Amino acid sequence: MKETKIPIGNNIRIARSRLGYSQEYVAGRLGISKQRYRQLENEEQQSITIGRLSEIAVILETDIETLVSLHKVRFSQMHHPLADNQVLHQLIQTQQELILALQEKISSD
Repeated sequence: MKETKIPIGNNIRIARSRLGYSQEYVAGRLGISKQRYRQLENEEQQSITIGRLSEIAVILETDIETLVSLHKVRFSQMHHPLADNQVLHQLIQTQQELILALQEKISSD
């Protein structure tokens, strides 16, 4: 079976760019150098930990699933930043709604 590599670094870059965050800002929030953060976005990530991915997801106001699957989302063909931001924000809102629903379900059980 052929192993499929997930472009997590590129997905992180997409999510960060859509929010208008700089690499320096995210690196600072992670407590790492800008150079190390740049490596996270530019290298093929085979060894990024779930913990680190979770930290990045929180900073980028999303979740791990979105960071893993974001490259599958088709953004507008016109590359209009507002349209792309709307798609990303809709994804984030959907994820937040799912999290809230799960929290309510857990609380009620």
